[in-house]
Amino acid sequence: MPQGKVILGDIESKEYRNLNNIKDAQKIDVTKDTKEEATGFLQKAKSKFKINHNLVLLKCALFLYFGGMAAVSPYYAVHMRSIGLSIEEIGTISACLPFAALIGAPIAGMLSDKLGQYRYVLMGALITAIISQTCVLMADARVPDSFETHTASAILFTVKNEPHLKVLHNSWNSSRLLSSAKLMASSIEGCMEREEPFHFYPTEEDRSALTASATKEKEAVFVGNTDIDISDCVGQTKVDIIALRFIDTERDMQYQSMHLRGFWTYFLIRVLSTAMISSCFCLFDATVLAMVKEHNGDYGKQRFFSMLGLGTISPLSGILVDWFSTLKGSRDYSVIFYLSDALLILVVFLVWKLDVKAEKSQGSFLRNLQQLVKIPEIPIFLLFMMLLGSNWGFTENYLFIFLSDELKAPTYLLGLSVTVGCLCGLPFLSISNHIIKRVGIMPMFLMAYLSYAARFIGYSFLQDPWISLALESLKFLSYHLLQCAACSFCALKAPKGLLATLTSIYGAIHYQLGRSIGAYVGGLLIPKFGLRELFRILAYVAVTVGTTYLLIDFFILRRIARRRALRETEKKNKEHRAPFFAKH
Repeated sequence: MPQGKVILGDIESKEYRNLNNIKDAQKIDVTKDTKEEATGFLQKAKSKFKINHNLVLLKCALFLYFGGMAAVSPYYAVHMRSIGLSIEEIGTISACLPFAALIGAPIAGMLSDKLGQYRYVLMGALITAIISQTCVLMADARVPDSFETHTASAILFTVKNEPHLKVLHNSWNSSRLLSSAKLMASSIEGCMEREEPFHFYPTEEDRSALTASATKEKEAVFVGNTDIDISDCVGQTKVDIIALRFIDTERDMQYQSMHLRGFWTYFLIRVLSTAMISSCFCLFDATVLAMVKEHNGDYGKQRFFSMLGLGTISPLSGILVDWFSTLKGSRDYSVIFYLSDALLILVVFLVWKLDVKAEKSQGSFLRNLQQLVKIPEIPIFLLFMMLLGSNWGFTENYLFIFLSDELKAPTYLLGLSVTVGCLCGLPFLSISNHIIKRVGIMPMFLMAYLSYAARFIGYSFLQDPWISLALESLKFLSYHLLQCAACSFCALKAPKGLLATLTSIYGAIHYQLGRSIGAYVGGLLIPKFGLRELFRILAYVAVTVGTTYLLIDFFILRRIARRRALRETEKKNKEHRAPFFAKH
C-alpha cells in the first residue's frame, strides 16, 4: 500500500507537471499569437502610411492644380460684377460655359486615349488654360455714366390713382429723355408725411411721347411710378427735384456698343478657358487612375491632396484680394488670376516629370452609349443627378453675390467658406465606404438633396455672413459623400468595360449641364423673386425632387433590377447546360 501510494503520488506528480507544461505551452502560444497580431497590426499600419515615392509628384501636382482653380473659381461671379456685367448677363454666361466644358472635356479625353499620351495632352490643355485665364483680365464692360443731372421744381399729383409729375420751368432738347427723378417733399398732401427722398420713374411710352412737347413748353407732365405708394393721395404737392436726370441718347448708344464689346470679349475668352480647365479635370482623373493602378496606390489619398489644395489656397486668395484692393483704393481681382497662373505653371513642370503609361482606346463610343441607355436605372440616375447639379450651380454662381452684396461679407470670408466646405468633408472621405454600406446609396442621394434644402433655408434667413460657414459645413453630404455614393452607383450599374464612360457622363451631366441649368434659371428668377425668397422656393423643390427619386427607386427601379437579374441568371444557366447536352 505504501508503494501504491508512492506510485500513485508519482503518477499524480507527473500528471501535475505535464499539466503545468501544457499550461505553460498554452501561455507561450498565446503570447506568441499576441506578438504576431501586434506585429501584423504594426506592419499594416506602416504599409498604410508608407509613402509611395512614385506618386509624390502626382500628389504635388494635384495639390497645386486644385489650389490654382480654387484661387479664382469662387470669385468669377463677383469679378463679372466688378467689370460691369449685370445679373442677367452673369446668368447667361454661367449657363453657356458648361456647354463649352461638355464639348472640351470629351474631345480632350478621346484625343488622349487615341494617342495613348495623357501627359502631353494635359500639358497642352494647362498651357492654353493659363493663357486664356490671363486674357480674361483684358475684358471690361464698364461704361461711363451717360446721365446729366439738373435741379428743378415740380408738382406731384395723382390722376385715377396714377402718379403724375409736372416739371416746372423745364428746358431740354429732343435728344434727352427723362430717366428718373429723385424727389424731396416734406409731406404729400392727403396721405403721408415724408422726410426722406424718393424716386419717380416715367414709363417708357411716356418718355418718347412727351419729349417733343417738352421742347416747346415750359412745363411738361409725365406719367410713371414711384417707389412709395401714393395711389390714395389727393390734391397736388409741390416737390423739390434734387436730381433730375436726363440721358443723351447718342452718347448712350456709344456706351451700349462699348458694353456689348466688353461682354462678348469676356464671354469668348471664358468659353475657351472653361473648355481647357474642364479638359484638365478630365485628364487629371485619367492620369490618377492610370498611375494608381500602375504603382499600386490609393485613389482616396490622391483625392485627399486635391481637397487639401482647394481648402488651403482659396482663403489665401481672398486675403490677397482685400490687401491689394486696400492698397489700390478700389476692388481689384487681378492678383488671384496671377496667383492661379503661377500655380498652374508649376503644375505644367510637374506633369512633364510624371511617368504615365496609358493604353490606346478601342471600340465605338456610340455603341457604348446604347448599352448604358438600355438599363433604366442609369438614365433616371443621370436625370436626378442633373437636377441635383442645378442646385450646386445656383449656389456656386449666386451665393457669393448674396454674401458680398446683401450681407457685405469681406472677401476673405468667401474664400474661407470654400475652406470650411473642403476640410469638413475630409474626415468623412476616410470612412465613406463604411457610411455608404450602412446607409445605402439611394438614401445618400436623398441626404444630398436634404443638405441643399437645409442650406437654402438657412441662407434665406441669414443676417450675419459668418453663420454661412456653419451652413457650408453641410457640403460633406452634398459634395464629398455624394461623389462617393455616385461612384459606387456607377461601379454597381455600369456594364462590363463601361465604368469610366458612365462616371465621365455622370460628371459632365452633374457638374456641367446641371450647373448651367441652375445658373440660367437663377439669372431669370432672381430679378422676379429676390435671392432670399428664391432660396426658400429651391429648398421646397429639393425636398420634393429627392423624395420623388427615392420613391421611384423603391417602387419601380428595384423591381426592374430584380427581373433583369433573374433573366441574366436563367441565361447563364442555359449556357452552362448547353455543353452537357451537346456531349450526350
